[in-house]
Amino acid sequence: MKRQLGAVLAAIVLIIVRAATQSVSAPELKAAYLFNFTKFVEWPADAVTGAEPLALCIVGDDGVADALEQTIKGQTVQGHGLAVRRLGSGAPLPACHVLYLAGSDQKRWRDGAGLLDRRSVLTVSDAARFAQTGGMVELSLERGRMQIAVNTDALQRANVRLSSRVLALATIVRDVPHP
Repeated sequence: MKRQLGAVLAAIVLIIVRAATQSVSAPELKAAYLFNFTKFVEWPADAVTGAEPLALCIVGDDGVADALEQTIKGQTVQGHGLAVRRLGSGAPLPACHVLYLAGSDQKRWRDGAGLLDRRSVLTVSDAARFAQTGGMVELSLERGRMQIAVNTDALQRANVRLSSRVLALATIVRDVPHP
């Protein structure tokens, strides 16, 4: 596990360095984070069964979906293949292990958040305040660096565990009560 963590952290550092030299686009950077999150998530046994692939669902950002398809090509995580599923804004949510919602698709998030509350799906978005409003992982680019905010309340509700090593790199937030 230490060797795998070292390799993943080295890959993230390389991506950050490449992003700083502007050879990595924002969608490629987000795709790299999505892929690497799968390595540090623990889903309940009934959420990942048999040899089924881990489904990484993307809503509202074809650039991230394209980059993710390239990133995961030929990769496996925890003995599972990986599959990218592109979802239209009005489409029902299929079985997903990771759900990335583009910041521009927040209406869908607000409408469907209750449906995801008890499903073991790691939710990720680049929308401002996503983590504070019930999402699990919020990505934001600040001064050329990717920042991560993680809502531990949302992780607990969905029975999804994110490695303490990832949590150590993130800003931890809690649910903000609705007025």
